[in-house]
Amino acid sequence: MNCPKCVGKLEEKNIENVKTDVCWVCEGIWFDKGELEKVLEADSKDFNKIDLDRGGLDGKEVSDVYKELDEKSIKCPRCGEELKKELYPKGIRIDTCAKCDGIWLDGGEIHKLRERTLVKLADTVYTLKIAFAQALRSALQGRKKRKI
Repeated sequence: MNCPKCVGKLEEKNIENVKTDVCWVCEGIWFDKGELEKVLEADSKDFNKIDLDRGGLDGKEVSDVYKELDEKSIKCPRCGEELKKELYPKGIRIDTCAKCDGIWLDGGEIHKLRERTLVKLADTVYTLKIAFAQALRSALQGRKKRKI
């Protein structure tokens, strides 16, 4: 497949055991329907860095043209439909296909999403920790009252 953002070709790449398509020129990644969620879910389970087999897939190489690439309107590499810009949870702008439900991430955006996922997970763990502490405190107070 041709890259929708630049002159590169998309090459199949496994990320967290999910087959995706990566452009080695602009570092963008194409996710077919449901693949991005699987990658983020797998990554948040083991807390390892998303394995892209290339430390350079962080968007730094294209940072000087990132804004231009981000604002470029593009067509879906799968079906040719024009992609729509949407805000993914936590404010990351992504390109989505209304026809095949694919998602395009510009270079470096996968790491931004990963950071947001880990922050969300940390918030969830903290909330559960507080709830557990309150439940434990309540249970201990209930035991003391029964003994008196």
